[in-house]
Amino acid sequence: MKYESYLQYISLIGKHVPISVTNTHGVITCVSDAFCKMTGYSEHELIGQKHSLLRHFDTRDEIYSDMWSKISQGVSWYGRLKNKTKCKKTFLVDEYIEPLFKAGEVIGYMAIRKNVTNEAAFEKLAKIDPLTGLYNRYAIEEFLRLFIEEAHRYEVEFSVIMIDLDDFKEVNDMYGHLAGDEVLKSFATIFQKTIRLSDRVGRWGGEEFLVLLPHASYEEAFELAERVRVKTCSCRFDEIGYKTASFGVALFEKGDTLTSLINKADQALYISKKKGKNQVRCFR
Repeated sequence: MKYESYLQYISLIGKHVPISVTNTHGVITCVSDAFCKMTGYSEHELIGQKHSLLRHFDTRDEIYSDMWSKISQGVSWYGRLKNKTKCKKTFLVDEYIEPLFKAGEVIGYMAIRKNVTNEAAFEKLAKIDPLTGLYNRYAIEEFLRLFIEEAHRYEVEFSVIMIDLDDFKEVNDMYGHLAGDEVLKSFATIFQKTIRLSDRVGRWGGEEFLVLLPHASYEEAFELAERVRVKTCSCRFDEIGYKTASFGVALFEKGDTLTSLINKADQALYISKKKGKNQVRCFR
């Protein structure tokens, strides 16, 4: 956009659309009323500051590196960012940044945003198992496809762990489904607290769970599965007592598909069950 046009643009729609303008160093030079309302800061508080004032602590550096590499070359950028207001409240925006030109030179950048906090919340709910709080089968399959594609493309290691609670039907039959639900929720919490930050865990169905471990070897996946196994069989329930789970580990190999990888983990899990349950077995 030409430099002469952006001020008029902001004055026309700034009451309704969150807009900010910065110089080439990222210092804010102009903001719209809607941007002030969304962030909780006044115009006086924002002018002269950088957008790092709004940055949420868990936003990855790579996102900003990609953004700056594009806009500094005069190329527009679009992406989703997590920010925080003046009162430290988290909000999500879909952000479009367009370089501003004068006499053919980039002199600054204009960012137009849409608050998508509520939309993102609905998207997340659609991917979460309501009982355990883990990813549901649809979501964990999405991650599985992405990790398989990455393993194919970059020839990196990738492992999966299939988990099945032992004799779970007996819990439901003897103590009722509410007791069974408590077991599922407790085990789900153990899984979440034990896996790495880069891993993903979801409820595959019923009392079955699937853990995805990107960049993890057989040995690393086995060690993690064993740690989870020890923690699950050490968890005591007031009425039921102790419950265990069986584990099947599989490593992605060249040519594997989603189906073949899951089948390998399932076969390893079958051996674990057949050999006495409450153990970790790897597909070889």
